[in-house]
Amino acid sequence: MSQHWSEYWEQGHLTSFGTDFSGNYAGILKDIWLPIFKELRPNFEVLDIATGNGALPLLLKSYLDESNVNGRVRGIDIAKIQLIKPENDSLIKIDLIGEINCESLPFNDPVDLVTSQFGIEYSNLSTSLVAVANILKGGGRLCLVCHHHNSMIIHRNKKILSLIQSVTTKKLVENLFSLADSMGQVTTKVDINRIKNDQACEALRNDINQSIGELHASNEAALMDSEILNYVTTFFKQGLYWPVDKKKDYLKFVQKQLTDLAFRLEELVGAAIDENKLTSMCKILWNEGVEFVSATTLKSTDAQLLAWHFIFQKT
Repeated sequence: MSQHWSEYWEQGHLTSFGTDFSGNYAGILKDIWLPIFKELRPNFEVLDIATGNGALPLLLKSYLDESNVNGRVRGIDIAKIQLIKPENDSLIKIDLIGEINCESLPFNDPVDLVTSQFGIEYSNLSTSLVAVANILKGGGRLCLVCHHHNSMIIHRNKKILSLIQSVTTKKLVENLFSLADSMGQVTTKVDINRIKNDQACEALRNDINQSIGELHASNEAALMDSEILNYVTTFFKQGLYWPVDKKKDYLKFVQKQLTDLAFRLEELVGAAIDENKLTSMCKILWNEGVEFVSATTLKSTDAQLLAWHFIFQKT
């Protein structure tokens, strides 16, 4: 699981939504955390699970930086993640630690708050929730934002997953490989004219255009989200005069990006929480002395279901 997420975070994303957001989480996904952070007291200890590149620790820091509240936030992730350079004048210390499995936490010191946003549900909850319960102080809270099985996020990503795993997408990439061979080396306008008059190249271009048309007709939004159009555009524009081997290397890169995206989306869909999973979570935590406080659903400004918001507290 961790390798394709490691490569994802290495690209500099702050949220798990990739290019959908250029900054940190915003709107309701930001606002629900502020009252929770506001209750932290001096010398607090927070653990953020599946932190990625530290979206929640950075949100906490930006909110509390102007207060006199000091403390530490440790963000852990099973993937390799980027480190945050410490700021000497900040009262909030952030430590991001990669390659840590939340199912077996390597910490002994108790914490006031454990957070996770679209993260802990990817783990084996029967072990990760026990590990979290053991590290919480008495009165400490576990606050989670988790994927809802019926959310717009899940529905949207199911469509993207279906599109990139389709026979049409596979055929499209195969035809791009074949076209790279058929075009041969392209260096001049003479080569361009040769390609235009080549029946094999023309047939492949028509097949590629047909595949794009089919993908567009099946789900335009999913096609745009998949980056497939950007890959094809790069092949025909920036890549037109590349050597054949470079074209093929680029297409191998495209194949890997689509494969990794499929892995991430399969994990996302599989991690989504339904009512049965929630009941199981409550039982696991109850057995460890952590009580259920609330479960609410978060919705976007246009009333679309986004996620679950869970709060638990250790007795």
